[in-house]
Amino acid sequence: MIKLGKFTFPILIGILLLIMAACGGDDDSVTTNQDTGLVSEGLSFKFQYACINRTLNPCELLAAPGGMVEKIRERTNGQVDIQISSFPELGLGGPDTLRLISDGTLGMAEIYSGYVGGDYPPIDAANLWGLIPDNEVNLKIIDAVRDPVSKDMLEKFGAVVIGESYYPNNYYYSGRPLRTVDDFSGMKTRSHSTVLADLINGMGADAQFMAFSEVYTGLERGILDAAVTCGVCGAGLRWFEVTDYLVGPIVALGVTYISVNEDRWNEIPADLQKIVLEETQIHSDLNRTLVTDEWVKEGVDENVAGGMEYIEFTPEIKDALRKAAIEKVVPNWVERVGGADTPAVQMYNQYVAPLLGVSIDANGNAVEN
Repeated sequence: MIKLGKFTFPILIGILLLIMAACGGDDDSVTTNQDTGLVSEGLSFKFQYACINRTLNPCELLAAPGGMVEKIRERTNGQVDIQISSFPELGLGGPDTLRLISDGTLGMAEIYSGYVGGDYPPIDAANLWGLIPDNEVNLKIIDAVRDPVSKDMLEKFGAVVIGESYYPNNYYYSGRPLRTVDDFSGMKTRSHSTVLADLINGMGADAQFMAFSEVYTGLERGILDAAVTCGVCGAGLRWFEVTDYLVGPIVALGVTYISVNEDRWNEIPADLQKIVLEETQIHSDLNRTLVTDEWVKEGVDENVAGGMEYIEFTPEIKDALRKAAIEKVVPNWVERVGGADTPAVQMYNQYVAPLLGVSIDANGNAVEN
């Protein structure tokens, strides 16, 4: 869980500089409404932001003192007020979030590709599990598909993407050691996305979707043999109390899209929109720095401190993951988006394939270049 005291001094300096830049100040001058471009007065726009879970670092970062929510409220003189909520509090499972943004039931929410990919599979183009070699390439892929994915979400669902949150690499939380490929066989393993389920099944295990807030009980009661999530995510809900082995990582930086219902967004005057976008960008940049510089390491350290044994994937397991991705993950995704001649596959081949060295042929198969 993220606490202000965990930020290093350089990170705090970075926050200060970013905030000063966003506010138009750079020294001891007093910032005025004119400096920030604020024109609107006396208006009120209230949003309930549905994040996946309050215990997760990106959600805590949004709500932290000096974070995005507080700064937007300050810089708009309280005219834009965002209150943090969560999927469990709102009774949401995750897969319905994009549709709820579309029909206006949710005004603002965190959209995770893994949850909505079954309903909208093109969003998974940046997150085809098992193929990504490292975090640097992962971030390049996320950047490459940002614009086409955001444009498509707006056109199809009326979801305005105003920023991003990032989650670190994923691990298996397991009740038994996973040291060979055979050890994965038959394990009832919690998955949080269709793509991840394909990878888990491709390794010979049995993927089962379960809401994040319910996994602890599932592991404790033996309903699950293992569960997959990011290291700091599982530590935040103390999964180290009900599992013994942390195995991985699966390289996959989860990106979620901070999205607003289009009609609600268009009600906001341009000067207030500008402030919201500036502060959201500051959040996204800081989150991105933390996810690679701190949270990846913390994901291992916090679970080991909780009593788990950390087991790194062997070369044999890494090869098996890549094989499962090529033979199962990619072809299944192509089928879900409607075939090899669809815009989603064209987007993948244009933006993602050059970075991964794996393209999709006319038959919908993954081909190593």
